[in-house]
Amino acid sequence: MNGPVAHLAGVATCGKVHLCPVCAAKIRAARAEEIDTVTAAWQAAGHGLAMMTLTLRHYRRMPLGTTRKRERGGLVAVQHDAWITAFGNRAGKMWQRLQADHGVLGYVRVWECTQGENGWHPHFHVLLFTDRPWSVDRAEAFEEAARARWVRSVEKAGGYRPNDRGCKVDVPRPKDAQQFARYLFKNQDGKARFERWAPGDEMARADMKRGRKDSRAPFEVAEGAAAGLADDVPLWHEYEYAAHGIRAMYWSNGLRARLAVLVDLDERTDDEIAAEEVGGQGVALIPAETWYRSVLRHRGRALALLKAAEASGSPGVKALVASWGLQWGRDVLDPPDPVGGPQRGV
Repeated sequence: MNGPVAHLAGVATCGKVHLCPVCAAKIRAARAEEIDTVTAAWQAAGHGLAMMTLTLRHYRRMPLGTTRKRERGGLVAVQHDAWITAFGNRAGKMWQRLQADHGVLGYVRVWECTQGENGWHPHFHVLLFTDRPWSVDRAEAFEEAARARWVRSVEKAGGYRPNDRGCKVDVPRPKDAQQFARYLFKNQDGKARFERWAPGDEMARADMKRGRKDSRAPFEVAEGAAAGLADDVPLWHEYEYAAHGIRAMYWSNGLRARLAVLVDLDERTDDEIAAEEVGGQGVALIPAETWYRSVLRHRGRALALLKAAEASGSPGVKALVASWGLQWGRDVLDPPDPVGGPQRGV
């Protein structure tokens, strides 16, 4: 237990940031903290930041698709192919010149996806690291040039021509420049523009976001699928297949080396972050044999353990496992402090 929140310790982790709500929360929290740290240091050194958001026109009939080589297609394939030719490794000298002219020294790109009335909505958030803070005029000039590149590349990749909102660039208001790390770059989750919300959260905490209006975040679709909603089960399977292999966060070449001069970076992999234990006070220790035989094989029991621990602590867990026909002291044990070893704990 960490305060009123229960969690499992000593269990295997998958490290799948798009598909696992448990691993996603840990990974995205760490990445959000890192983004906040580097953006604060970057600004303190006199540099600037801007947020570019890239979207596609999409309709319900359009599949989310996949980027797998032999099955490449759908919206995510259009999105990634358009990125490559507009801003990626096939963008050419004109993109390099545009970055040089506007003092863009690097970027962090994050992939997100929502689902709503008009179908799937995959999009990129791109945090631009600039040599100097931009004026609104400079941001608009960059946006115009970037939009032209994005429009051409999306059409070339087989997508519908994006509208004027397909490429949007935001910068902090001048009076907020010194507190940019606490402000939102764009409208998201019903928040007003520049409401207090750290860039790390905007870039990395897709697991905490809820869809706007009639749209839903992927884990909201998963909730519906888990509840047995007939429409959400195939939607989740479609997302699960499409998200495979897509990078949640990508750093442009050389940017981390620039940032390492200013601040210590988090060099852990997603798997390493997901595997780290978060500590807390033990409530129960479940031997591996009991865990696999009497918990994992029964749908909902792992979640029931967490709910019992949060509601009533150790007495609640004892009552629950007794209702399953398990004996405390033999099948489930009092935990050592701290919980450790190969056994499973709550």
